[in-house]
Amino acid sequence: MTEWKRVFEKSMVIPPHTQMVRLAQDRSEGFQIVLKHLEGTPHRQKLLDGLQAVQYQLRLSLFDISYKHFFGRTWKSSVQQLRVTPGQPGRVSFNEVLYFHTSLRHPNIMAVVEVVAVAQNARGSQHALGCGFGILRLFSNHTEPDDPSAEKQDKRLNLFHGTPRALLHPALHHPIEQNKHVTRIEGAHIQYTLQPHPALETVMHLLPQDMVVSGAEEIPGVVPSSDVSGDSLRKPRLLKTFTCSLDKLSLHLYPSLEAFEEEMLQLLNTDRLNRDNSGPDGHTVLIQERRLHVGVHNGWGFVVKPQVVVVEPEPEGIKGRSGSFSRRPGSLTRLSSSGRHTLVLRSRLQLRDMVNHPAFGIVFHLEYVFSAPVGGGGGKVN
Repeated sequence: MTEWKRVFEKSMVIPPHTQMVRLAQDRSEGFQIVLKHLEGTPHRQKLLDGLQAVQYQLRLSLFDISYKHFFGRTWKSSVQQLRVTPGQPGRVSFNEVLYFHTSLRHPNIMAVVEVVAVAQNARGSQHALGCGFGILRLFSNHTEPDDPSAEKQDKRLNLFHGTPRALLHPALHHPIEQNKHVTRIEGAHIQYTLQPHPALETVMHLLPQDMVVSGAEEIPGVVPSSDVSGDSLRKPRLLKTFTCSLDKLSLHLYPSLEAFEEEMLQLLNTDRLNRDNSGPDGHTVLIQERRLHVGVHNGWGFVVKPQVVVVEPEPEGIKGRSGSFSRRPGSLTRLSSSGRHTLVLRSRLQLRDMVNHPAFGIVFHLEYVFSAPVGGGGGKVN
């Protein structure tokens, strides 16, 4: 597995609800959450009977209460031991520093923090038990995270019995904290801080919106931290970038361009007739344009908006095309070899913000534009 594919597979996110996206603001802003410690025992001891080496983990997800929709990805902390001091409640120290940026700064967008006990059963297999969850209001009408009086102040996140999946139940109406179906866990809370993090703007193009990450995670394109904290996002710095050129690009489709497009048009035309509940009408779907989206990708997302170019079938009799990807001076790698029945790009592409990192790559997305007959007159529509 390549480094790009490894990073890509672990960084996939669930998009926000389409209706909430319409309320997004023009600019994305960065924020920092510090989950300091869990105080108290958020479960009944009998729930852990028969389990050994019990440790605790925090999991954080973004949630849209308006449409009961989890989005982004679930971040998981490292597991930590419960420390007990005589005469005081138990404490689990985490000191996890998290970052995210978003344009969905709406009071109904929140973070849900779940406490999970991770242990081993008698057979030695790992077992995870949800102990409760808390609702972290990110953009409350009363205390905005960008309010200077609220910055860097420790806050308590109360915990409730059950699982975050309970938030999807139709009986849980807003405000959830006062809902009769939600019961608070007495004597247990999470200590945390929430504040804006303007420094994140430097690296927002390398990190998708609404993805919660730890400062200790490797973000391709960001200089790794060299201090003891290991936090590369507290004062992020960019790795050196360069511009490369993509020349004489050709695309080969299996088993051939002609066979690929013929089968695709047949399937589309069959689908059109099925939708119209009609038999063959003497008309068919036609290809109007072939577009290629080309962009630099760091495994987390496109670092700049992909360029869109038109590719065309190579005329018969033209030989000797070869694709190349070069960083001046010198060629780095060969993309394709000569051959007929290919799609070709007749111009050179300049790709900027490339980084010498194994997770950086070039992503190609081939797009077809079709015209299909509408109505009985055989008129065309794209």
